[in-house]
Amino acid sequence: MAEGTVKFFNRTRNYGFINGDDGKTYFVHGSGLKEGVSIDEGDKVSFKATEGDKGPKAEEVEKQKGKKKE
Repeated sequence: MAEGTVKFFNRTRNYGFINGDDGKTYFVHGSGLKEGVSIDEGDKVSFKATEGDKGPKAEEVEKQKGKKKE
């Protein structure tokens, strides 16, 4: 699993981006969040890194418990 920090997530449009610890920026769609998970800017997350049609994509995203970037 890859790790990173949520750059932003727009609940209205149901997508956002994650800055991966590997230096890549990952697109995340609401359907890529694990069931019951909601994310906000600054949250530390882990995810499955895949290659989407337009570049790196995050799937199976889950929040890391107790961690939020200051």
